[in-house]
Amino acid sequence: MKTKKLVLLGIFAAFIFLATPVSANDVLFTPMVEIATANPGAPLSALRCNVVNVFHAPRNGTISIIKADGTPLATTSFNALQPKEVVSVVVDTFTNSTPVTLAYCKITVHRKKGTIRGSLSRTDEMGNAVVVVEAK
Repeated sequence: MKTKKLVLLGIFAAFIFLATPVSANDVLFTPMVEIATANPGAPLSALRCNVVNVFHAPRNGTISIIKADGTPLATTSFNALQPKEVVSVVVDTFTNSTPVTLAYCKITVHRKKGTIRGSLSRTDEMGNAVVVVEAK
């Protein structure tokens, strides 16, 4: 009788495991960051979205810096990003004439979003980070 209960418990556990959907992609977002984009005669700063693989296996995905209106400013893919490696996408040239642009970083990773960390930084004209926000 004990063996029968263990078999039924094992079958039930296997059913629950197999019935739980596995997300094909997980997405992380940063908060919005404001950047001056139309200041004639002054050097402009840049936006940089960074991703690091904190998992023990390679990861695939995409990184995008997106304006608040949904327009992508820059996108790149990462394939087989090795553990502890970093990949970035940078926007340092803006084609709009608005004085300020709001943007955020969207990071899509194949499988679990907890296997990567990401951030969006705004740099000054010398490349120094002056604002950094974490992707969640």
